[in-house]
Amino acid sequence: MAEPLRHAFGPLTDPRFRRLWLGQAVSQFGSSTAPIAITLAITGGTGSALSLGTVLGTAAVVQLLLLIPAGVWVDRLPRHLVLAAADLVNASVQCAVAVELFAGTVDIAHLTVASAISAAALAFQQPALQGVIPATVAADRLQQANALMGLTKRVTMVLGPGLATTLVLTTGAGAAVLLDAASFLVSAAFSLRLRLPHRTQARRDFFTDLKTGWSEVRSRRWYWTNLIGHCVWNMGRCVYFTVGATVVVDSLGGQLAWGTVLQGGAVGALAGVLVAVRLRPRRPLVVANLCLALGGLPLLLIAAHAPAVLIAVSAGFMYSALGLSGTLWETTVQQRIPADRISRVLAYDWFSSLLLNPVSLLAAGPLALAIGEGVTLVSAGLLTLFCCLGLAVLPDVHDASGHPSDTGLPVSVPMEKG
Repeated sequence: MAEPLRHAFGPLTDPRFRRLWLGQAVSQFGSSTAPIAITLAITGGTGSALSLGTVLGTAAVVQLLLLIPAGVWVDRLPRHLVLAAADLVNASVQCAVAVELFAGTVDIAHLTVASAISAAALAFQQPALQGVIPATVAADRLQQANALMGLTKRVTMVLGPGLATTLVLTTGAGAAVLLDAASFLVSAAFSLRLRLPHRTQARRDFFTDLKTGWSEVRSRRWYWTNLIGHCVWNMGRCVYFTVGATVVVDSLGGQLAWGTVLQGGAVGALAGVLVAVRLRPRRPLVVANLCLALGGLPLLLIAAHAPAVLIAVSAGFMYSALGLSGTLWETTVQQRIPADRISRVLAYDWFSSLLLNPVSLLAAGPLALAIGEGVTLVSAGLLTLFCCLGLAVLPDVHDASGHPSDTGLPVSVPMEKG
């Protein structure tokens, strides 16, 4: 037992990864409390779903618009400094929000601006983080490092909501937001201590860099076909959280039943990244897509009006498979994409994954009214299932072994991706 645990947590023996992991763990814990606290503050202070939608929707649009340009700039800059800068911006924003909430005011315009600034920082942080991880850990421990990052995120997602609710009920929403601000400061301090080398590059035209990033995506069939699969999977999840939630609450046991389904998903997600720490498949993207195919199962069970407990178990399998799939995907991309272009490529990944989410969330309800809830759920479930199964048998996906043969990098020396 001791040896598997030592192997699983081996990346933490490298001080560079340990600093990165500690900073991100603290930040993710803080960030798991603030959104819930702000949501409760808005709904309690205004009682308006429109106000909440304005704040959340603005953030989603800003993040989507900035992802690809941010990926270009992250490739030009030292990524650990980008992480630190994003943390400092978020710390400043959350401090301002906390002060306002402590004063007992809920100004939707101010919160909308704050959420937009935070979303802009997040657009830079996401591609920077995935580029930093390989620079802090030995190549043979990269998958374990990604799994540990995923494990930390899942644990905070389980613990954060309870703490946020407790803080809101006892000391107010401002305390939870202030905790998030402090966590960003801690993360920034750890990122600044990484001191990773940065390879100076010749100045290039912004649009040339943008085009180069797109060429990297387009030239790898295994990559862009998987982006289509990710987009379809997310569309299915949008139906799951709208039409699926409505059916469960209205017909299969009420809010308690839906809460049970969500809890099953949370436990499954945690189990998935635990498996990812140890599992090293020879065909990682085949396994990843077979895992994603399980995303259709809860949709089909809800359509069939299966018992809520069975749906919760299926949600556990879905999110367990998602946790494993995400780790395998991240590791494969980090190993196979050229070091100086990875953030631009990852920005296209995030962009394509999020692009149709707003449309799907808005269209799912009207579509269910037009063709029926059952037909909508079955259609989304089967589309998710067959799309991911189809990707698993594509020759390019099958041949993407995860080895960094097309990056030009030595497998034993982690390098700064910047």
